[in-house]
Amino acid sequence: MAGNFEIFRDADKLYRFRLMDERGGILVTSAGYGHKGDVVTAITAVREHAAMGHIQDCSDPAARAPRARQVRQVRRRATA
Repeated sequence: MAGNFEIFRDADKLYRFRLMDERGGILVTSAGYGHKGDVVTAITAVREHAAMGHIQDCSDPAARAPRARQVRQVRRRATA
């Protein structure tokens, strides 16, 4: 059964989304976005990339640096 995305505003008035499982449990909560359109763009990116995404173990501190650069690039695209 599929979960769903919920868009909400946090205490700082930023838009965020959370991915919920079929029982209402929170699987993921996003970063904050200044505009609702940006959070919708982020949801679209997650939907497009997650289904075919590979699992990458970044628990080794040496492996974390490339991951951090990837996250910044996604955020830049979402706010552009």
